[in-house]
Amino acid sequence: MNYQITRYEEKSDALFICINHTEKPVYIEHFFTEDERKDEASRIACIEKLVAELEIKADEYVEPEKFISKVEEARAFKLDTEKIASAKSAILAEKLEEKEVE
Repeated sequence: MNYQITRYEEKSDALFICINHTEKPVYIEHFFTEDERKDEASRIACIEKLVAELEIKADEYVEPEKFISKVEEARAFKLDTEKIASAKSAILAEKLEEKEVE
């Protein structure tokens, strides 16, 4: 069993389910239609179809490329506060000019 029902909730006339894959970061959320929630057999058939769809999503899942965090390198950069202030002034002037054109 490579799935887990993590939510199954009813409110008024709405029935909701969330099923998560246990090995890959994929899930399915679904609001049951009136026909899907009319009896237990219909609910079970719907859930079975959702699990099948979840398995397809898991099969198609591609692991994202790994990245190397370089935050410490960026924190070590020596930034020039005068250049920042100049850039800020230029950005604000550009925004003001855009507003005047409108």
